[in-house]
Amino acid sequence: MSGPIVLGQWNFWIVLYLWFVGIGTGAFLTAYYINKKDDASDLLARASWIGVAALAAGSLLLLIDLGRPLRFWHMFVSYRGSSVMWIGSWLITITTILMFIVALTKSKGAAALAAIGAALTASYVGVLLTVSAIQLWSGTLLLPWLFLASAFTTGAAALSLSKDGSRYADVLGEVGKAYGILELIILILFVFWSFAAAPAAALSMVAGKYVGAFWVGVLIIGIAAPLYLEIKSDKKISIAATGLMVIFGGLALRYLVVFAGQ
Repeated sequence: MSGPIVLGQWNFWIVLYLWFVGIGTGAFLTAYYINKKDDASDLLARASWIGVAALAAGSLLLLIDLGRPLRFWHMFVSYRGSSVMWIGSWLITITTILMFIVALTKSKGAAALAAIGAALTASYVGVLLTVSAIQLWSGTLLLPWLFLASAFTTGAAALSLSKDGSRYADVLGEVGKAYGILELIILILFVFWSFAAAPAAALSMVAGKYVGAFWVGVLIIGIAAPLYLEIKSDKKISIAATGLMVIFGGLALRYLVVFAGQ
């Protein structure tokens, strides 16, 4: 790659695309982890269907954003191995197919490959942003890890809201808590690092135009409140309410990163 990628103006379609991809990949990775520790093939199958639906929805939103979606197939008929976008398109397609196979067959081999694809897909958008020409995105190396941690928290939350979620409430809560703490740490490091790389954009997040999205949407609703409820372990608190807060926080995080960067 000869230089940084110059991306066009991104809008809310892209935010939703990133959100769906995070939920779908995170749900599958969480269920795969639980299934490896304990037999949870039913949860893995449920997560596979969530992953297929979420990745398909995200891909549809990406097609809408292209403006000329019927030309999207051009991406697949030409080899562009140095293009992060080309690699990402194939990653999402292959991962979706593998998840579909797991949903139908519960194949362990397909599940292992799908888990690798899901991890790469969850973090690849962060890589795409990191190699862009926008300072908030390219100024740190933390975006892939921030998106991956957020994928786990939103994915675990989506599973907790699913039909089989109540049976695995305790372990899903532990996964959400662990990756919620990790997401918080990475987010704090990302903000501090951004003040050196893109001070104006960083200031817009914590004290400017996007202050509500950062403090209320991401930190309070998306991370701090769910973590408090998990650590407190108050069984009177609705699992649905906690899950919805985490999922909303994942949306707010992607909105914040995309729009503050531009």
